[in-house]
Amino acid sequence: MDPRQTLPSEEVPRKSFRGTFFRLHYPTDWECEIIENVPSFFDPDAGWALQIAATRSASGDCDLRSELRTYLENNSIEFMEERVVAFETESGLSALACEFTRENRFWMIQFLGSKDRMVIMIFNADEVPDPDLAIDISRAVGSLEFF
Repeated sequence: MDPRQTLPSEEVPRKSFRGTFFRLHYPTDWECEIIENVPSFFDPDAGWALQIAATRSASGDCDLRSELRTYLENNSIEFMEERVVAFETESGLSALACEFTRENRFWMIQFLGSKDRMVIMIFNADEVPDPDLAIDISRAVGSLEFF
């Protein structure tokens, strides 16, 4: 039985991952591998992965919108303002996200930042995530905090 069906959402068991200047919490049924210094979270029985890259801006404040635009354009994806969602995490980080489908894969790109630090979270899957996975991803993103 899925533990989400028996436990309130805040009581679902979580693991913690500590990066260079960030921490996030993710479900215990996800696996984590670090490939070329990029943490990748996934379910070995499913066709998806969540990758996280962290960076610092040498010039000072990170411009999330500009960084997202550059990322999309570098990957031949048109930047459409109406498809970008702005939000703030539980720890107060500014964030931008967008979703798109490319080559029969679903992608969700999120840029989160504060001052000179930025985290890029890239989720891709064979299909749009089901509601339970979408909630797990949202909680993992929401748990991200800088230290």
